[in-house]
Amino acid sequence: MKGDDFLLVSKTKHGDWFSLTSIRNGERLKEIRKKESFYCPECEEEVILKIGSKRIPHFAHKKDASCSESYERESEYHLKGKLRLFEWLNSLGLTPQLEPFYKEISQRPDVGFMHNGVHYAIEFQCSVIPEELFVKRTENYYKAEILPIWIMAGKNIKRKGNYRTELTGFDYLFLSKNDSEKWILPAFCPVTNTLIIVNHILPISVKNSIAQFSVMDINTASLANLIQPNCSRLFNIEDWQREIRKAKNITLSLYGSHQNKFLQELYTHSLIPSLLPPEIGLPVKHAPLIETPAIVWQSYLYMDLLSHKQCFSLHEIHRSFFRRVSKKDVKIRNLPLNRNGDVFAAVKEYIDLLVKTNRLDNVNHDFFKKDIPITIQDNQVKQVEMEREFYQKYGKIIMENLK
Repeated sequence: MKGDDFLLVSKTKHGDWFSLTSIRNGERLKEIRKKESFYCPECEEEVILKIGSKRIPHFAHKKDASCSESYERESEYHLKGKLRLFEWLNSLGLTPQLEPFYKEISQRPDVGFMHNGVHYAIEFQCSVIPEELFVKRTENYYKAEILPIWIMAGKNIKRKGNYRTELTGFDYLFLSKNDSEKWILPAFCPVTNTLIIVNHILPISVKNSIAQFSVMDINTASLANLIQPNCSRLFNIEDWQREIRKAKNITLSLYGSHQNKFLQELYTHSLIPSLLPPEIGLPVKHAPLIETPAIVWQSYLYMDLLSHKQCFSLHEIHRSFFRRVSKKDVKIRNLPLNRNGDVFAAVKEYIDLLVKTNRLDNVNHDFFKKDIPITIQDNQVKQVEMEREFYQKYGKIIMENLK
């Protein structure tokens, strides 16, 4: 069940396909409507050809229709968007299908097309649907050997400046990787006719992320710009340093709250959020796999191991992290388009950074000992100076780890 669809394609009473992309003239369509009956390709119930001044012509199920997809909630924005994407693919010399119905999985994407022997299905999703439905539809495509491309509505992108964005849990479902292992989130706006690729996404908090934005006119975009986009340059390390400092200060405002288990644990270990060392809250490439902010899950590793153990193994790190997951102190993010994602990769990248910044010594493949101790300052002035020195010394190494 898609939940927000009107049809742009139907079948006639003779079983022929009829697409509204082929005829745009309203008067001509009214003449055809007088002579022809139209039927849903899925449920085969009769549908109504609606021709008005507010929306582009479309087919709609009758109110008492039993079809699982008969929901009249689709906006003009969505109608125009999927039609424009279809026209764009057609202009590239492909042979896209508008609203093809895949009987084996009972699903109907907005557009389907073949390229280099690979079958793609585009879902231009403008409204929020349950995560379970998003995951189910995605898995069904994979089972049918169809690659899904979920595209957000451009109007739903919440850009907060040159390098910041706000992403909801639903927005993260659209996240995938390109061939260069870079995180990408595609969006399209039929009003401005622009393809938007949000890339280099690194979460700061549950909602706020650092990211880069590639915006291009759909008329000049290639297919590669959608299915395998090149990512724009990385942000500056100063941007991350500034945002993670803000996050620590915001967390401080909640300090002492008896309802926040994380803050209570910090208090137990005599730690203050704004005075957490720069080694806590480092950016790592696979961070989007973890919904819990980096400040939190890296603090747990510090409290559980780094603060009091001189030596420890990779197995101990693994056990510590997933113990926090099982206790629901750390939450894993569901990314259905990243099917082989290893959440522990983010933790290993963090440990690798601690080695490269000389905080840990990698004794052998899976055994570590503390090298330079992690310092806890006792006032904000010393803390800010320590952060400045840390990022000046190791900023280049941190950025290299993100490439």
